[in-house]
Amino acid sequence: MDFDTSKNGRRREPRHRSGGIPGFSTARAPEDGDFRIPAGSRKAALVHLALEAWRKGLLDPKELGEVRGRDVDESGLQRALYRSSIGEIEHLLGPIVKGRRIVVEGRLAGTGRTAMERLGAEVEELRLEDERRYVDMTPAIFVVAAVAMAVRYVSLGLDDQSLYILAGMAFALMYGLRPFFYKMQRPRDG
Repeated sequence: MDFDTSKNGRRREPRHRSGGIPGFSTARAPEDGDFRIPAGSRKAALVHLALEAWRKGLLDPKELGEVRGRDVDESGLQRALYRSSIGEIEHLLGPIVKGRRIVVEGRLAGTGRTAMERLGAEVEELRLEDERRYVDMTPAIFVVAAVAMAVRYVSLGLDDQSLYILAGMAFALMYGLRPFFYKMQRPRDG
């Protein structure tokens, strides 16, 4: 009987000839010294990176203040890492990741990328090949709202009542559609 509760039952995911996971594009084939982590926030990325370093035997959990000299398993180390501060994790990982490549499966938060680059690592993001890329339309919306507001003031100066009403309706429409504009905000393609 197999009571394995892991995600894929200890089966390795099929890999392309390039060495990557299907559906992700990669520039270089992964090497033995590379760290491969899932995407996430800054702290989640650092925790996954520390766990990956521990799996490769490069990190001693007893150096972490939350462990306090005990022997811990992977879940205990993960709990201790999440209880630790970001600065403490960065201090622990600095000498380990300096000059190494970190492969992130997905999009990494900007602060996470900055933290890893500050530690001296080279960060590479693997994005889905069919990933949609969006452009943030917020600046265009602000320009249209500013023009509508400016036209209202110009129409007051010109004493043009129809232009004043038309500009007021345009501004009211933009104010009413405000909740939908937030959904249009997407990260820019890097």
